[in-house]
Amino acid sequence: MRIDFQLCSPALARRVADARIDREERKGKGKGASDHAPVVVELAD
Repeated sequence: MRIDFQLCSPALARRVADARIDREERKGKGKGASDHAPVVVELAD
């Protein structure tokens, strides 16, 4: 399984409130399964 990743500056990294791997997206929605699992990053203000 390939996991996508996010790159950011140290200043932006300090704003990370949560990060997770979206395993459900990998299952596909009518187009077949993907070999990638997207990373979801939530940023604080």
